Amino acid sequence: MRSHGWYDLPPFAYDREKAVLATADAAFFPRGTDLVAESETLDAAELTSVARRIFSLDVDLSPFAAALASEPVLSVALARGGGRMLRGATMFEDAVKVLLTTNCTWAATRGMVTRLVALSGGKAFPAPALLARLSPAKIRDRVRCGYRAEALSRFARRVDSGKLDLAHWEDPQAPVDEVRAAILSEHGFGPYAAEGLLRILGRHDYLALDSWIRQQYRKLYPGPKKKTDASIARRYAKYGPYKGLALWLDLTRGPVT
Repeated sequence: MRSHGWYDLPPFAYDREKAVLATADAAFFPRGTDLVAESETLDAAELTSVARRIFSLDVDLSPFAAALASEPVLSVALARGGGRMLRGATMFEDAVKVLLTTNCTWAATRGMVTRLVALSGGKAFPAPALLARLSPAKIRDRVRCGYRAEALSRFARRVDSGKLDLAHWEDPQAPVDEVRAAILSEHGFGPYAAEGLLRILGRHDYLALDSWIRQQYRKLYPGPKKKTDASIARRYAKYGPYKGLALWLDLTRGPVT
């Protein structure tokens, strides 16, 4: 649930004391080693589908787990659930949230996401159609997302019109380099956003470096600031297609608080 900061963003609501994660239509909580899901509006099949996406249950981490047999720190972090990234209910939600994390503090991201969700009544994440009907100026005014309003508007219009099919981004069979290139081709999505989305999708071929990761890395492994990126690349290269996950688990050492 706390694999990364999504649990802290609406429409999720997290009760730390009870370890309950709620969405617009369901609530999830651990019971022993099981995940319990409850809903008053979704049937069993729908609830299962939502849970599988939100908790990345279809991501196979067994090859990575086997590679960590001699690395207790990362093995423990993986066993605690750190390897599966919490996702939104849809690919659109994840993409928009990543867009709203760029070049700002977490508090600013949370404010923008909260105001965005308020556009649809405050319970569910707004659908592409709702945002597509709003001009960039209106989005900028109501969400207070600055320059990101233009990118958000274009993205919503392309998804709503069918010109952009986000199913391709989620397809685990699609070549990861191809998906990264497709994300980068969208206005406002740079390398960090593209690689951050890939991480959320369980594809860890890239490192998704940002200022927080660089700072955390140097706290654990002191060294020249100007050589940080190169040092990160060398340290985690041995993990191959899981190098981004190895980096994340190493820096968070369990759930993000």
